[in-house]
Amino acid sequence: MSHTAASNEKLNEALGHLNEAAKESREELQALLANGYTDLKAAIGSAAHTSADWVKEKGQEAGETATLAASTVDHSVRKHPWYYIGGAALGGLVLGLLISGRRQ
Repeated sequence: MSHTAASNEKLNEALGHLNEAAKESREELQALLANGYTDLKAAIGSAAHTSADWVKEKGQEAGETATLAASTVDHSVRKHPWYYIGGAALGGLVLGLLISGRRQ
């Protein structure tokens, strides 16, 4: 029985060492994950800020382009209104013919 008791004692001691090593490894892993999460969060925050600035800038550029296009079209329509009236009438006629042709 003493041999079995000694074996059990050695086995319990070995399990204790394994549990202790596992606990230390778990703590190290948690520390690594916490540091990695902090770095990842900072990187994502920086990317989000940069992206927001880019979107804002592109939105302003698009607004300026749309304003310029509207101004150009307005000037052209005021200069040659009959071209646009004729184009609208022709477009309406073609659309009307296409719609009436589908009914038959």
